[in-house]
Amino acid sequence: MNLLNRIKALPQKIYAHRKKILVRTGIFLLAALLLFKVLDWLYPLSTQRLSYSSVVLSSDGSIMSAFLSKDDKWRIQIRKEDIPEGLKKAFIFKEDKYFYYHPGINLVALIRAFFQDIRARKVVSGASTISMQVVRMLSPEPRTFLNKFKEIFRALQLESHYSKQEILEMYFNLLPYGGNVEGIKAASLIYLHKLPIDLSPAEIAALMIVPNSPRHYRFDNNNGAIVTARNKWLTRMGKAKLFKGKEIEQAIAEPLFAKRKEIPRIAPQFCIQMVNKFKDQAYIQTNIDLNMQKKAQNVLTEYVQKLALWNITNAAVLIIRNKDHAVMSYVGSANFDDVVHQGQVDGVDAIRSPGSALKPVLYALAFDQGLATPKTILYDVPTNFSGYQPLDYDRIFRGKVTVEDALLNSLNVPAVKMLSNMDISTYINVLENGGCHSLVSQQKKLGLSLVLGGCGIKLKELTGLYVTLANGGQFAPLRYTKTDPEIKPIQLLSPESSFMVSHILTEMERTDVPANMDDAEHFPKIAWKTGTSYGHHDGWCVGFNDKYTVGVWVGNFNAAESQELSGASCAVPLMTQIFSTLNYYNDFNWLKFPAHLGIRWVCTETGKMPDKWCNNLVPDYYIPGVSTTEKCDHMKTVYTDEKGTISYCQSCLPKAGYVEKLYPSYPPEMINYFELYKIPYKKIPPHNPECPRVYNDHSLAIQSPVNGMQYLLMKEESHNIMLKCSAGNDVTTIYWYVNDKFFGKTKPDESLFFTPNDGMVKVSCTDDKGRTAHVKISVKEI
Repeated sequence: MNLLNRIKALPQKIYAHRKKILVRTGIFLLAALLLFKVLDWLYPLSTQRLSYSSVVLSSDGSIMSAFLSKDDKWRIQIRKEDIPEGLKKAFIFKEDKYFYYHPGINLVALIRAFFQDIRARKVVSGASTISMQVVRMLSPEPRTFLNKFKEIFRALQLESHYSKQEILEMYFNLLPYGGNVEGIKAASLIYLHKLPIDLSPAEIAALMIVPNSPRHYRFDNNNGAIVTARNKWLTRMGKAKLFKGKEIEQAIAEPLFAKRKEIPRIAPQFCIQMVNKFKDQAYIQTNIDLNMQKKAQNVLTEYVQKLALWNITNAAVLIIRNKDHAVMSYVGSANFDDVVHQGQVDGVDAIRSPGSALKPVLYALAFDQGLATPKTILYDVPTNFSGYQPLDYDRIFRGKVTVEDALLNSLNVPAVKMLSNMDISTYINVLENGGCHSLVSQQKKLGLSLVLGGCGIKLKELTGLYVTLANGGQFAPLRYTKTDPEIKPIQLLSPESSFMVSHILTEMERTDVPANMDDAEHFPKIAWKTGTSYGHHDGWCVGFNDKYTVGVWVGNFNAAESQELSGASCAVPLMTQIFSTLNYYNDFNWLKFPAHLGIRWVCTETGKMPDKWCNNLVPDYYIPGVSTTEKCDHMKTVYTDEKGTISYCQSCLPKAGYVEKLYPSYPPEMINYFELYKIPYKKIPPHNPECPRVYNDHSLAIQSPVNGMQYLLMKEESHNIMLKCSAGNDVTTIYWYVNDKFFGKTKPDESLFFTPNDGMVKVSCTDDKGRTAHVKISVKEI
C-alpha cells in the first residue's frame, strides 16, 4: 500500500521539483537581466570612435572629395543601400554563420574556445562573433581572459541597443585594411577604385582576406598572397553554393589589380567650404553638376595658361541655375596644387574690388525710383563731387550720353552723378539685401566711389546679384546643397527695371567687347557686364540668360597688377567660353517683356516727354506711374536785343527793341565742358548789365574748391582741381592765385584747373572791380 501511494505521489514530486527548478531559473534569469541592465546603465557602450570621413557628393551622388575622420582615418560610411547581397553573405559565411540567430555571443563556440584556451594557457581561439569583433574594433584591448569577458558583455550591450543591420554596417565600416584605411567602402574606393555595390565576387573575397592580417595581406604590396587566400575561400563559398559555379570559376581566374589611388578631389575649395559648414556630417550632397564642373575647370585652367604672358596667373568661375539658385559649378582657382600662385586661395569667396560691375543695380534702382529711363540724358563731363573727381577708363569725356550708353560703355561720371542724386544708403541696402554681406563691415568707408568699385565683395555675392536681374528682380540666397531650403524670394528690384537693364546689357555695340573676340554671330545670346578694379588688379564679367548666370573673376591672388588685365580683355573671353559649354539660346527670346512695362516717345535731347520744339523723337521704355512725365526743357525762350548781344529778364525787359529767341538750355557742367574743350555751342548773350534785380549783389564767392574740404587724390589719377567762382554781372575778368602766387585769369563763367601739392593750399581770386575771395583746403595723395 505504501509503495503504491509512493508511486502515485511520484509525478507530483517530479512536477514540484521541475516547478522549483523553473522558478529558480526564472529568478536567476530575471536577476541576470536586471544585473545586465544595471551594468549597462553604469557602464554604457560608447561608439564615439565611430567617426566618419566627410564625403562631398555631386548632385548625382558621385564622390567629389573626401576628408579624414576626426581620428585621421579614411573611414567612409557604408550605408544599407551601398551593401550588395553577395558582400553580406560572404562575410557572414566566413566570420559568423549564426549572426542572425545569436544575441551577440555564440555559446557553443565560446565553450569550445574556452577549453582550447585552457589547454594552451593563452587565448588561441576567441570564438568571436561579428558583434564581438565590432566591440573589439570600437575599443581595442590586449587579448586576455579578462578582456574576453568584457568583450562578451559589450557584445550583449551592442545587440541590445542596435539592430542586426546596424551592427553589420558598423562592422563593414570598421574593418582594418592597413595604414589609416578602415571600412569596406574606403578600401573599395582607394584600392579597387569602385563603389562596393559594383564589386565582383573575386573582389569581395579579397576584401574578406585583408582584415585578418592587414600587415601581411596588404593591397598593392602583397596582391599574390591575397589572391592565394582569396581563392581558398572562393572554393569554400562555391561548395556552400553562395555563388553560382560559373561565378566562382570566373572569380578564381580573375586577376587582382589592387593599387592605392587617391580619392577624387574635384572643386577642392568648394568642398572644404562645405565640410567646414556641415561639420561631422558623413555625406554632403551638393547641387554641383559634375560634368559642368569638369568642363568649367578644364576651360579655366587652359585659359589661364594663355594669360601667363601678361603676368595673370589665376581665375575663378561660378555657375548658377537661376530657377532655384542652385550652384552648379564652383571653380576657386586655376590649379589648387599651384603653391607658387596661391592656388589654394578660393577666388569665388575672396573679397576683391568689383570695378564697374555694380553699375547695373544702380541704374535698375534709378529706374525704380523714377530718376531715369534708358533714354534719359546724362552728362559725361568733368565734375567735382566735393573733392572727388572721377574719370572714365580712357580719361576721355563724351559730353551728352543716354543712360543706355553710359551703362553699355561703363562711363564713370554719369554713374557717380546718378548715385549722388539718390540716397546712397538706399543703394547700399539694396546691395546688402541682395546678398553682398561683405559690405556690412565696410559701411563707414563707403561713398560715391562705391559704384566704381570703391568697396570689396565676393564673386559669389556679385553673381547672386545678377541672378536677381535674370529672375525679374527677385532675390534668394544661393543654394549649395540638396538640403538647403528654397527660401521664398524677395522683390529686390522691379521686373520692369530688371528687364530694362538686362535688355541694355544684351547690346553688342559697346566698348567692352574684346577686339580679338570671334564673330558676334557665335557670341552667346546673353546679357553681360564687365568690371575692372582700379590699378588693373581684377577683371570681372558676369553673363546671364534665363537659365544660367556665369560669374568670372580673373587676376592674381597676390594682388599683382597687370596693365593688360581688364574685364573686357580677360574676363569676357573666359565667360563666353564657359557659357558656350552650357545649353544656351541662339536668340534673345528668353528675355520676356514685363506686363506692366510701357513704351513711349521721348526727345533725343533730354530723354524727357516731348514739348512743342522737340523734332527728334525716339521710343523709350518706362514704368507707368513711376517714371517721370516731365516735359522736355532742352530749349528755352530768351529775350534779347535785336542784334542778339544782350539778354533780358522780366525785371529789365525794355518796352520796345527786343525779340524772342530759342536757345539751348544747357546745365552749368555742360557749359563748362564746352568752354574747357573749346567746343562751339550756341551761347545765351550776356545779361543786361543795368538789370536792377539780384545783380545789385556784386559779391564774389569761390564755388570750387570747397572751403575747409580735404581732397583725397588717388595716385596715378588726374590730380586736377577745378577753380570756379560766382561773380557779379559787372565783372569781365577773374584773377586766380594759389598760395598767394598768380596762377591765371578767366572769364566769370569759365573754369580753370590746377594741380595741387600735398598739404594745406590757399586759393584766392580777385575780380576786375577789386573784390577778393579766399578758401583753404587740405590735399592728401592716397
